[in-house]
Amino acid sequence: MKLELNQKKLFAGERQFSFRDKTTLSVKVKTLKSSCEYLIDVVALDPKMKSNFIFAKKSLISFIIFLNISLLFYLTPALDFFELTNKSWYIAGATIFSLISFITFLVFTQYERVFIARHTKIPLIRFYNGLPNKKEFKKFINMIQEKSQKRFEHLGLDMQSQCAGELKTIRRIQEQGGLSVSQYEHAKNKLLKFSDR
Repeated sequence: MKLELNQKKLFAGERQFSFRDKTTLSVKVKTLKSSCEYLIDVVALDPKMKSNFIFAKKSLISFIIFLNISLLFYLTPALDFFELTNKSWYIAGATIFSLISFITFLVFTQYERVFIARHTKIPLIRFYNGLPNKKEFKKFINMIQEKSQKRFEHLGLDMQSQCAGELKTIRRIQEQGGLSVSQYEHAKNKLLKFSDR
């Protein structure tokens, strides 16, 4: 069974996932602006995946604005009374900008599948849904879920040990650039509340 998954998405970047050993997953994320690499113990993952839909609002709003402008110039007969010497240029320009905005909206709107931490529920690993193909994607996800559950059952840790292990994993991910400081602090506070019980 293939122990790695490589995903590429136009303008969004690359994500590479591979198992270093039976329990450690290597995650490499490259975007247009940054890149990071971190390791994660699969026992920290909740085997149930979550869905995340990222909606490119700004691109959609600009599409609607430019579309309305082009329709206004094209369909409003009242504008014929004004001396717009280059009315067809205005229509063409607004139409081109509306098409560019729509294409940008399609490119930056994403549907992701996310593995979250068992106790803190913060996102630890994000996948582009169904890439590079659905069969390969599903196989790799099932492998992670299976390894996570088996390791969790094999270790049989009490709640305090689970929280300590998850905190260590989250701190390492934050130090390697996989999480922001605010996400780490939020997770740390949640885990401290869990361990106090």
